[in-house]
Amino acid sequence: MRTRAILLTIAAATLAGTPAFARGVPAGAGGPPPGVTVGPPAAVAAHGAPPGLAVGRPASVTVGPPSGANPASAGAGNVLGNLNAAHASPTALEHASPNSMVGKIATYKSTMVSAQASVKTFTAAVNTDHTAVTADQAAVSADQIAISGDQAIISSASSTPAQVAAAQTQLLADQAKLSSDTAQLGAAQSQLAADQSQLAAAQAQITAAQTALASAGNKSLTAQAIDKINGLLGL
Repeated sequence: MRTRAILLTIAAATLAGTPAFARGVPAGAGGPPPGVTVGPPAAVAAHGAPPGLAVGRPASVTVGPPSGANPASAGAGNVLGNLNAAHASPTALEHASPNSMVGKIATYKSTMVSAQASVKTFTAAVNTDHTAVTADQAAVSADQIAISGDQAIISSASSTPAQVAAAQTQLLADQAKLSSDTAQLGAAQSQLAADQSQLAAAQAQITAAQTALASAGNKSLTAQAIDKINGLLGL
């Protein structure tokens, strides 16, 4: 019995001295198993992404206007602002409320169609009037020259009585023609002035329509913007 007690005491002392009974947590308890690291892998911990891994948006995703897009067209929204309502269909323009932006665009289009037609009409009329005035002025000048010739014959000492009589008759005819041509010239000049006034009014109507549109859209319209709006509206 004494020998057995001694052996038990030695065994207990041996076990107490082994690492398994050391103070603290035994190896493998409360942490990852051997061979498993804690934290990011070494490849990720290094500067930059692992080889073959793209950083940022995919290559297929672009930022900004699509390839081939016109920068001016891409910025049209900024150029026109709410006047982009000009993209509305003809049906939408026709049935829009007058106080809506689409309705104001429709009013602009209607005014411009009428004014542009007037500009075309009166531009042609003014050109015709100029031609008529030029022709009438030439006729009046010719009449005056003829009258001067008649008077020269009448007053010439070398003219025979027959020549004088003929010149006097011709003088009366040339004076009558001068009177008629002068009246016709006056009418042509009056018509020219009237058509020029109508043309100016049509041109002013266009300017007023563009000013009203800019005011409605609270936008300062450049010539480029007006051209774009007119193009959208088929003007």
